[in-house]
Amino acid sequence: MRFLILGSQGMLGQELVRVGHERGHDVTGWDKTDIDLTAAGAMDKIRAAAPELIINAVAYNAVDDIEGEGWGTAEKINGELPGRLAAVAKELDATFVHFSSDYVFDGENDSGYPEGAEPAPVNAYGRSKMLGEDAVQSIGGNFYLIRLSRLFGKPAASPGAKRSFVDIMMELGVTKETINLVDEEKTCATYAPDLAAEVFALVEANAPFGIYHLTNIGACTWYEFGQEIFRLTNSKIIATPVAASAFPRPAKRPRVSELLNTKRPPLRPWQAALAEYVGRS
Repeated sequence: MRFLILGSQGMLGQELVRVGHERGHDVTGWDKTDIDLTAAGAMDKIRAAAPELIINAVAYNAVDDIEGEGWGTAEKINGELPGRLAAVAKELDATFVHFSSDYVFDGENDSGYPEGAEPAPVNAYGRSKMLGEDAVQSIGGNFYLIRLSRLFGKPAASPGAKRSFVDIMMELGVTKETINLVDEEKTCATYAPDLAAEVFALVEANAPFGIYHLTNIGACTWYEFGQEIFRLTNSKIIATPVAASAFPRPAKRPRVSELLNTKRPPLRPWQAALAEYVGRS
């Protein structure tokens, strides 16, 4: 198949390109230097490439900035762009893959959220991602809408990309003696190579179109996540669990936003994926 991967130098995008090549597909990767997806002619360029499958790994995820001046950018990238891409994919009779977030949920369900749960975001970032979900579903066609959370993996090659929590903790585990970590905001971690492989498995299996939750097994707080990072890296740093209120931020976070995968074989536990990543770093 001819795959077009947008956001190809991001943390997830670069893994999608790698896995696609490894699985023998004809993969084209475009990032910011290859296409301005907000420009008038962007969709024409995609039409000319005539892909059989379009994967959108582009997102604006500056969660706190989006509460203020960043909303306009989030509305365009997270809210409007997915609908435009879905429309082009439908026109080309191509399959469309789009990624969303656990932040579309309010976090008040302690047992987690299956694919059919009703979104109710508590911050602007979540609202922008919900707008994107609604746009894709309203266009229809052949689409996979995949929700993930707490992505980590090899740092993105794209300039200005955010660093993952794992990489930040690995650095602080060497440079600091103590740290406070939020022992709330429980959700799942997602290892980029595992997610990329499962995306291709999903497509190659001709799985039914619709919404999927694809994360590594298990949920944890930031404190629990950090403690496992420090254990695996033999760090001597002392981590103290604190409430989310210890770090006031513009955007409210869901209290529990565990994504429940009820449609696909489970990915391996997040601890195993983390151990693999730390071993490579």
